[in-house]
Amino acid sequence: MLARVAAVAGATAVVLSFAIPPASADPTAISGYAPPSATVGTTIDIQGSALGSVTDVVFPSNPNPVHVTPVSVTPTDVQVVVPQNAQSGEVSVSDGSTTTTATTSFTVLPTATLTASVGSVVYPATALLTATLSSGPAPVPNQTGTLQSQRVGTTSWTNGPQATTDSNGQIPFTVRPLASTLYRVAFAAGSAYGAATTNTVRVNQAPIVTMNLPTVAPILTGFRVQGYVRPAQTGPVYLQRYYSGAWHLVSIVSLSSTGHYVFIAKVPTKSTYMFRVRRPADAQQLGNVSAAGKVLGVDRTLRYGLSGPDVTALQRRLAALHYDVGRITGTYNFDTFHAVTAFEKVQRMTRNGVVNAAVLKALASPRIPHLRHPLRGPAVEIDLTRQVLYYAVNGAIVRIFDSSTGGGYYYTGSDGTQQRAITPTGHFSIRYKIDRWVKSKLGVLYRPAYFNSSGYAIHGEPEVPSYPASHGCVRITVPAMDRFYTKLVIGMSVWIYRS
Repeated sequence: MLARVAAVAGATAVVLSFAIPPASADPTAISGYAPPSATVGTTIDIQGSALGSVTDVVFPSNPNPVHVTPVSVTPTDVQVVVPQNAQSGEVSVSDGSTTTTATTSFTVLPTATLTASVGSVVYPATALLTATLSSGPAPVPNQTGTLQSQRVGTTSWTNGPQATTDSNGQIPFTVRPLASTLYRVAFAAGSAYGAATTNTVRVNQAPIVTMNLPTVAPILTGFRVQGYVRPAQTGPVYLQRYYSGAWHLVSIVSLSSTGHYVFIAKVPTKSTYMFRVRRPADAQQLGNVSAAGKVLGVDRTLRYGLSGPDVTALQRRLAALHYDVGRITGTYNFDTFHAVTAFEKVQRMTRNGVVNAAVLKALASPRIPHLRHPLRGPAVEIDLTRQVLYYAVNGAIVRIFDSSTGGGYYYTGSDGTQQRAITPTGHFSIRYKIDRWVKSKLGVLYRPAYFNSSGYAIHGEPEVPSYPASHGCVRITVPAMDRFYTKLVIGMSVWIYRS
């Protein structure tokens, strides 16, 4: 531009002209971002000065930066949509000839989501949680995520396991909640993306409730209903009985510190009653109920010759406890008598084959026998003290027989000498068998299986008293021998001992 200045020299005015250079324009600069971090697809404002001529915005990305056209431009603001594949770093702007790069970084935030395979589980079931990290449609691999949990009703988050996203940007977590629980996954910031936390998902938990009760109980007599709530917890549980088309409360007890409970219940008449135990819901978990169980009320002592549903229940209970009861007939027959006698022997009770209140109580919570010599394959153990025979397979008792062994008395042997009726103790094996009645000098044996060279055998016998009575063999009943004969294989181990 030209500047004119008038000067007076004497009476004459002199005009001077000279050029003034124009003032230089402000340089393009980026001062910041609003917001300073955002996800792909979000419109942000790049703030600065001399931005009015910007035509291109460049976001860092690996391997190549991403160019995007602004949405709007003013001298102080450039609005632009964060493009796909953009990563954290310094953003640049250009007017086509000059590029200006910010001195501060913009942070690209990934999108983090969490889903659960189920909304509720019954302990100890598990749920699968899947965390997904993405930037726009692209998965973000190799990012570390921490599973965080918060029990419902509490306010603090607890850090759990960590893992790294796979090529699909995902991390699976398997959880077994001990109560209804909130979950989320927190991803740490990396060089390319900022930190992110998923949405929160809730997995409700219901405890498992177990219940044990007798299948048969005398009327008006207390019996135990017991079980556990798992995971172990305290609080109330309700005993319920079903009648008139609905479940009705019987009583309430509190769980022990181990989650155990015991009810004492009674049944009023000879009938079948159905019970269950309910654990109510609370602030931290769902409620749940046990499987229902039936109790048959009886008002009689069961003995040989009786029939009825209470006898059927007795036979089924004995069979479940592995006593040789034969067929379930509902009639208190010969086999039932000997199965009861064997049960009384194992329980160390009076050996009379009669089921009174004491035997019923023992049937509900019986003494469980254990093998002295558990072996692979089939084997026999004979307890001379208890007067029972155990048939076992692979170390587990499969059947328990009433038996009678050497009576300890003296008798005249086949050679005319005095001998004592004693069953030998120790380890033997089945040497040979005879599949018929065998007559010996000391009596008749049914389908004997001999276990040593001196003529001792396991055999059937019409008379099997509740006490030791044989010359030394091991007696079981004739029907029992018919059920057992094929199981007595040659070479089978036979252990005989006193308990």
